[in-house]
Amino acid sequence: MEQAGKMNKKYRELSVSELNYSITREEASYIKPMEDPLKIIGQPRALNALRLGTEIRANGYNIFISGLPGTGRYTAIRKVIEEYKPAENHLKDITCVYNFKKPENPRILYFKPGYAVKFKKEIHNLIEKLKTIVKARLESDSYKNRRDRIISMREQAENRLLSEFSEKLSEDNFQIVSITRGETEVADITPMYKGEPVDFGELQAMVASGEMNEEEWRRLREKYYHYIDEMRKLFLELRKEREATEEELKILKKETLKPDVHLEIEQLKAIFDNRKIHEYLDSLEDDIIESIYLFTQESKDNEKGASRYVKYGVNILVDNSDKSAVPVIFENHPTYRNLFGTIESKVGISGEVYSDFMQIKAGSMIMSSGGFLIINVEDLLQERDSWYSLKRTLKTGMVEIQPSPGAYIFPVSALKPEPVEVDAKVILVGGENMFDLLYHGDPDVSKLFKVPAEFESEMPRNPEGIGRYASFIQKLVGDEGLNPLTVDGICTVIEYGIRLAEDKKKLSTKFSLIADIIREANYWAQKAQKKMIERESVLVAIREKNYLFNLAEEKFDQYVTENKLLVRLKGKEVGRVNGLAVQSRGYYSFGKPLIISACISPGEAGVINIEREAGLSGGLHDKGVFILEGHLRNKYAHSFPLSISASICFEQSYWEVDGDSASSAEVFALLSALAQVPLRQDLAVTGSINQMGEIQPVGGITEKVEGFYRICSKIELTGTQGVIIPEQNVVNLILSEEVMEIIREGKFHIYPIRTVDEGMELLTGMEAGKRASDGTFPPGTVNYLIEKTLEQMANSVKNYG
Repeated sequence: MEQAGKMNKKYRELSVSELNYSITREEASYIKPMEDPLKIIGQPRALNALRLGTEIRANGYNIFISGLPGTGRYTAIRKVIEEYKPAENHLKDITCVYNFKKPENPRILYFKPGYAVKFKKEIHNLIEKLKTIVKARLESDSYKNRRDRIISMREQAENRLLSEFSEKLSEDNFQIVSITRGETEVADITPMYKGEPVDFGELQAMVASGEMNEEEWRRLREKYYHYIDEMRKLFLELRKEREATEEELKILKKETLKPDVHLEIEQLKAIFDNRKIHEYLDSLEDDIIESIYLFTQESKDNEKGASRYVKYGVNILVDNSDKSAVPVIFENHPTYRNLFGTIESKVGISGEVYSDFMQIKAGSMIMSSGGFLIINVEDLLQERDSWYSLKRTLKTGMVEIQPSPGAYIFPVSALKPEPVEVDAKVILVGGENMFDLLYHGDPDVSKLFKVPAEFESEMPRNPEGIGRYASFIQKLVGDEGLNPLTVDGICTVIEYGIRLAEDKKKLSTKFSLIADIIREANYWAQKAQKKMIERESVLVAIREKNYLFNLAEEKFDQYVTENKLLVRLKGKEVGRVNGLAVQSRGYYSFGKPLIISACISPGEAGVINIEREAGLSGGLHDKGVFILEGHLRNKYAHSFPLSISASICFEQSYWEVDGDSASSAEVFALLSALAQVPLRQDLAVTGSINQMGEIQPVGGITEKVEGFYRICSKIELTGTQGVIIPEQNVVNLILSEEVMEIIREGKFHIYPIRTVDEGMELLTGMEAGKRASDGTFPPGTVNYLIEKTLEQMANSVKNYG
């Protein structure tokens, strides 16, 4: 194999000034109180969407907020709603009342704010007043005279009929007697003999003794049955007449009380001028007249223990009497019951389970009518039926209150209240991708949530942004009584925001994390007995926060230092390179090196991804390997077929690998194996590639660089070690002070590259070589050696295939 020549070209190394992201003196001059410290920072697009959604009351203009937690989503909601001034008042009180015509369908009535309580009070007063009126009217001389006259006439008629019947019996030697049967006394007829009543048993004995002939006895017996039939008919007639009299007395009560009841109802109609309320009051008037017995002393509570007046109750579902602004409800537990209400059950004194309209409860969807209902969409989707019921409600503008779905301890109520009209603006709050997922998976989302409000996780690093950060810090300090920050302290917090944004030109909008670090810096400042939060206190807070979460990082480092995980940090080797990965625990991420190796032979299997074969490779990583193979064909296999069987492996990796950020390291290992040229082991590599051999930016660049430095510093910092990164990622490097100092001392290096060739030259110390006009690479270059090897493999496959 031809020997390669040494490379004299010096590649660009990042200087400390290029890596610096500190707040400059000019930027620090923007740190001063702002005119509006309550303004939401860095979210103009989302705020415009929120204002649009809150001010348009048309159907479907509900809002779907998406963004990372901590970016001010809920703060923005509160702020925009506070600013909202509705053109008209949409608030109304809502009540549930008894349906006198269809008791199983309770009625829903709507009132101006505050009038539901007034209506309930007026109905209560009406019932109490009617008790007094009824008593007074039924004890009046006028009523008693008319009542007594009706009763007297009935008694006279009844006495006359009874007297005529008695006389008729007497003429035929019979009379009416009262006999006892069990515990009941009943009327009977008995014959008279010699002026004395006798029963038929005695008469039978007289016949037997000869005192009465049998013919006489039979005649009396026949007359007895005849008069019994007449008496029964008479008593039936009397009972009907008594019922008629009772009905006449009821009519008298109604006629006596109807003017009073009507007058009271008309007075209520004058107060509550609404068609549906008037319809209810008319039904109420009719029922009171028909149920006047409820207002007399003899009426009692029913067998369930419920008040006899329960049907005249008013169940207030929504009371806006104390609302000076539109209702705003944050529903933190969006179960079906909490969102849409329910019908509860009660147990009567006899153990019977029952429900009535007073057990109907409103949910937050009804209570927020005229205002805003805010729900976390992830929580909503966890609740069975809630999502589908919410969509149905937004389509119809109605809520049908029913018992909560699911298992029931008691029988389900048969009540079916009228649907409740609602006019609530629903605001769903979700993560970054929730709107896209639901939008594509559910066609109703585009119709019901026409206003997407996307919250960004970063904003430009400019004078306004820095000023807003300072205002946020000052407001937090004032609101929570924290120690004030020095200018250096504020600058350090802002630099922390730059690190969270992972871009020197950006600031993070994850203000919950910014607030946390200020609170923790305040704690450490107070521990050090400092009256102000200085730069050192903020740095201690950051360091201590990392310490809380970095146990997994320490364990990894321990495995490396104990040689349980093999890492090469000096020397050169063929087909091996230090790749870099980021392990994320959600709340904490750290970088770590891992060896990527490549082995080759002639064949037609192509590039074998060992991770994939083991079921440990994600789709994006698979794609990266396919791109790698495409690069080989594009760069080298111009005059011969690509005939290679190669394997690439992440050594000592036992978890799933995904993403293409290691594809540059994989290609370097493979090219090294093909050229049989060793690679520097004191350098680590990150970056993805395309089929043209260009290096592309990747994520987690800061963690990767710091992770490799950390391992080098724990084992042996030689002064030549460093990391090769994509040039586009330079802006994303936000390194710690420790790493920056080591770079300043020249003991650690960062090399930005744009192409695979540049990376190979750095790793090998050899010229990569460019294809000449005759189609060949210069002899002795890395690419020349690679192409020669691939050509030899193609010939071997051809000869031995």
